[in-house]
Amino acid sequence: MLNKEIFEFPIVYTNPIPRIALGWGAHQTIGDECKAAGMKKALIVTSGLKGTGIVEEIKGIIEHAGVATEIFAKTTSNPKDHEIMEAYKVFKEAKCDGVVAIGGGSSIDTAKCVRVIDANGGQHVNNFTVFLDPPFAETLKKMKPCTVPQISVTTTSGTGAEVSSWAAISNTKDRAKVLVSGPNVQSTLAVVDPLLARTQPRDVAAWTGFDAMAHGIEAFVTKVQGPYAYGMLLRAVELIHNNLRDFVYNRMDKDACERMCWASTMGGIAIGFGAGAGIVHGLGHQVSALTDCHHGRINAVLMLAGELYNQPAAVDKFAALTKAMGVDTTGMTKFEAADRWFDEIEQLLDDLEIEPGNLSEQFGLEEKDIDHIVKVYSNDFCSQGNPKEFNKEEVTELMKHVLHEPY
Repeated sequence: MLNKEIFEFPIVYTNPIPRIALGWGAHQTIGDECKAAGMKKALIVTSGLKGTGIVEEIKGIIEHAGVATEIFAKTTSNPKDHEIMEAYKVFKEAKCDGVVAIGGGSSIDTAKCVRVIDANGGQHVNNFTVFLDPPFAETLKKMKPCTVPQISVTTTSGTGAEVSSWAAISNTKDRAKVLVSGPNVQSTLAVVDPLLARTQPRDVAAWTGFDAMAHGIEAFVTKVQGPYAYGMLLRAVELIHNNLRDFVYNRMDKDACERMCWASTMGGIAIGFGAGAGIVHGLGHQVSALTDCHHGRINAVLMLAGELYNQPAAVDKFAALTKAMGVDTTGMTKFEAADRWFDEIEQLLDDLEIEPGNLSEQFGLEEKDIDHIVKVYSNDFCSQGNPKEFNKEEVTELMKHVLHEPY
């Protein structure tokens, strides 16, 4: 029968955006915010952030407000399902009634999952992963809403997790990075404090900062991006392009630091406004699941290859991104402007000392891993929203190429 549907995505859905406190010293309000949220005992979820003093200071601020605390500091990059279940066990045994996540996306997403598990009878976190098949909407219908409050304190300049309604975790049994969601899973409050962001080491600042750039670029070129997100994403890309280098090489540059914090959060908000990610995130998630490499770094490493795959399907959007990055495109055709985008990103990666491609040398990825990566990606939301439709053979060839080549 002839398919008479006109629109691929006729309805743009948005996710709830939490209340946000962004500014210098915003972390000092956390004690009062915990109390206002009704917390009597908060589970602090973190990786530890050793040497920064951040966890110790925030713990003191919370307790000074009369709210008790318990700490779970075993979160690692690409948070693992067994870590999340251990965090939930600590939450229950300590009789906590709220969660404070301190760190990057891994800590924030672990905290979200603790709340999802608590709302749904203590089931294993992998029961709440959402895919294209079975339809994620049907999975979400079966889940009860989160009622435990969460304050998310971001210490990076790239996650966006503090304002999103998703959690990315590693299913260690299936060797896959998957998404968890649920009704009311978004943070109660997102605290974005440049004072904390500038404690990042240089390499982490580069990786997380480029993660924010990846959010801006991928959410802009996706097929499901709507007018709500359009201008915000271009502004985020502009801010990151103009400030990331300065911030990476001098985290005490207060203007660059603050602008990176704004840009990072803007990218997360825009994704929630009905945009989403694409092939770079989709494939990068699975490389992270197999090699445990940093999420922001793998997004940077795959950016040129992934968007070269996409370029024929989104020439106008790449041309717009080039202009947002400060390039005078007067006199260029849209194809020339779109090509120039790759030059700008290649230069940015070089300035940040991030090598594109060469996944075998950089992460130990092997050709035998590619079929698994592509299979998981094919059932990921990212493959649905990507501007160029999924083609197994082409994506497989892309991955084989970047095993040993830059892009």
